Amino acid sequence: MLRKNVAARLLPALLLGTWFSTPASAQTPLTTVQVATGLNNPVLLTSPPDDDRLFVIEQPGRIRIIKNGSLLATPFLNITTKVKNSGNEQGLLGLAFHPDYASNGRFYVYYTGFNGAVGNVEVERYEVSAGDPDVADPLSVDPILGVVQPFNNHNGGHMAFGPDGMLYISTGDGGSSNDPGCRAQDLSMRQGKMLRIDVDVASGFAVPTDNPFFGMGGAANLVWHLGLRNPYRWSFDRVTGEMYIGDVGQDAREEVSYAGAGVGGLNFGWKVMEGNICNSTASCSPAPLACNDPGYSDPIHTYNHTGGFGGVCSITGGYVYRGCAIPDLQGVYFFADVCTSQFWSFEWDGSTKTNFQERTTELAPSVGNLNSPVSFGEDRYGELYICTLGGGVYKIVADTVLTGTDCDTNGQFDVCEITKRPSADSVPNAVLDVCESLDVPAGTVSIASGGTQPLNLHAGAALGGDFYWMFGSATGTSPGIDFGGGVVLPLNFDAYFNLTLSKPFSGLFGGFLSALDVDGNASATLNVPGGLDPSLAGLTLSHAYLTSSVIGGADFASNPVQVLFVL
Repeated sequence: MLRKNVAARLLPALLLGTWFSTPASAQTPLTTVQVATGLNNPVLLTSPPDDDRLFVIEQPGRIRIIKNGSLLATPFLNITTKVKNSGNEQGLLGLAFHPDYASNGRFYVYYTGFNGAVGNVEVERYEVSAGDPDVADPLSVDPILGVVQPFNNHNGGHMAFGPDGMLYISTGDGGSSNDPGCRAQDLSMRQGKMLRIDVDVASGFAVPTDNPFFGMGGAANLVWHLGLRNPYRWSFDRVTGEMYIGDVGQDAREEVSYAGAGVGGLNFGWKVMEGNICNSTASCSPAPLACNDPGYSDPIHTYNHTGGFGGVCSITGGYVYRGCAIPDLQGVYFFADVCTSQFWSFEWDGSTKTNFQERTTELAPSVGNLNSPVSFGEDRYGELYICTLGGGVYKIVADTVLTGTDCDTNGQFDVCEITKRPSADSVPNAVLDVCESLDVPAGTVSIASGGTQPLNLHAGAALGGDFYWMFGSATGTSPGIDFGGGVVLPLNFDAYFNLTLSKPFSGLFGGFLSALDVDGNASATLNVPGGLDPSLAGLTLSHAYLTSSVIGGADFASNPVQVLFVL
């Protein structure tokens, strides 16, 4: 985390820029807003895929959840009795959710434990509890791997699943100062490396046979990159798959290292190199590559230490912005220094760095402060957050009004949600399913085999108990009843007498008339039998709901939806 003795698949950016009122060429002013406070050394924020909750690591050994804007009182996981949290670099440091977390409930933690002389690194797998999605099962633990720590600093700590589904794990060089064992250059040791393992096994892990040093045996089989000092925070660009590594320096340089998508086997130079300057080859055996050898992968950005421990001295690696809320930030990489609480950003195209700028003043929040920014975080939508050692979590937002539709009021423009999660608009009609009164996938039904179509109405609790009427029509019949406001209900009861409308409970008149539940919902299924006349191919069946509390009145009309008959 800190230096020794420091106390403290998406559309291109051009297309994204057309979604909102701010043009892609503009420079949207930024700020931050406080999301949570009162946390105990929050050192990471992340989210499972397709999950609106924010999960925050507390360094002593707890994982907390921010849900619907509130910090839940009960921890998701509490392993404080297993976590050694001494000094300022040990503790619970890493968390990664399995790409299939929604179905398998698996997640992985990285912490310093009580094994070994000073506290070895432990990586473990846990699962969510069966009864509560906001609480993990502490008894589901499965040890994955360990890393011996000769000293109590330089513990690394970040994990993330790559685009290939493998789990990537960054380890520190083992600690002390200047890597006295030259471990970062030694392929027989796990320290000072980026490891890559396959966790899609019943227990433990498997070694990917396409790892660059596979076949050398031992630790080398696991190594994806080497020559790292303390890569405490790093990230994948969620669009391109490129890797950005914030590697904490010794006494002279902090650096951002880079690896192209799918590129393994890079040597980032430590301890021979510190950033882009020569450092030392002492205690390295066999002799490593010489300083400035082209076999080393140079950092894409470095900055010098200034003013001793009162100046910049410990990089906090960040993320490439891939959110939707601020389109002109697409492709911008953010990072910080925990000692001076400074923030910067730049863009990298694989060969050239551009648009480097300091963001410190701009990001200052109106409530709270960004002192000691120990980690960045990323939510399911690619929006960025900052964790501070003072216990606060902050979100990077536009300091101006951006216009767009947010029908479910979750803080994300609908077009963003639909683009990043097409299943959210299954119709599709550019309206989120949760905001449709009649939530139904647009469908096609085979005339030969038949099929079904769900018809789930969300009229709202205010209409609970209303009667509903199901209307249907087919192509070429009566166009329907115009209820104004562009709402036309197709009308042909024969569609539901000749086909079959079934419900979870018995309805009147074949199921097209019944009552909403107390929450204002109704659920039915349209069942189309097989073996229909082939001449019906191309016919479109429309259906919709009308609700009423009195005969002859209309309280609510749903959107009509359609199903197409095909051969």
